[in-house]
Amino acid sequence: MDIREVGTPLTASQRRSYRETPDSGFYEAFKAAFEARAPIGAESATENDARALERVLGTTHTELSALRGVSTESQAAYAAVLNKAYSAGDMGNARGFLATLSALEMEAVRRNHCLADPIDTASLSEEGAANLLLPEGYSVDLNHDGVDEVGAARTVHFPPRDAPAEFREAWFQATAGLDEGSMMTYGLMMHGAVYGLQIDGQSQSPRYAPDSMDSYRRIVSDYLASLEAQKGFLADGQYERDKRFFTRLEALLSAASPGRSPAIDDRESRM
Repeated sequence: MDIREVGTPLTASQRRSYRETPDSGFYEAFKAAFEARAPIGAESATENDARALERVLGTTHTELSALRGVSTESQAAYAAVLNKAYSAGDMGNARGFLATLSALEMEAVRRNHCLADPIDTASLSEEGAANLLLPEGYSVDLNHDGVDEVGAARTVHFPPRDAPAEFREAWFQATAGLDEGSMMTYGLMMHGAVYGLQIDGQSQSPRYAPDSMDSYRRIVSDYLASLEAQKGFLADGQYERDKRFFTRLEALLSAASPGRSPAIDDRESRM
């Protein structure tokens, strides 16, 4: 189940930094891929096992699992949990569904989302529970605060899921040649500009409309102006790096027009 690239081809780092909201066909597509999967070997992981899991859980999930050291057996157990949830139609009550899982099933969920502590379903929000039942690469933001609760964890990603398609295309073009650290730094800067800071763990109202191209154009323009004003106070090389990146992004945003093809289709194909 991979992000379908119809614009700028996405790097692995870009895929890992981006999240989609599941569309109306997501759950049926997952169940179909799960039913069509090749059996996962019980004794040892094989290349075929990895391919079978990728077709079900998606490239983003299996890439992150490899980085985190999550076994193919644990990924297969997690895929079975998701299929069970989607087949039961329990995504409207994710907390209730999680409470029915066995200890082994809960451990698969925990490991696949790289959570440090055991999952306490009673303390989870519905958003935190729902995101545990989505593979990496997908999430929901039920309260629209720009922060995804995953279990008890709070995570952010950029671009926002409701950003205009032409902004996402411009962003993916601008970040295509960056290392993962730089891309995350710029993404966090932009996220903070849109949504503002959190106070006592609570998100404030967005400072800019995340679904407006004008928001991003203004943010980039303001940052470039601030960069000039602060030039003499920046660390060696930061002015040049930031100037180069945001000037390129500004040019891409200026050239963007509504109706352009997005960088990705808002679905991932499991086939």
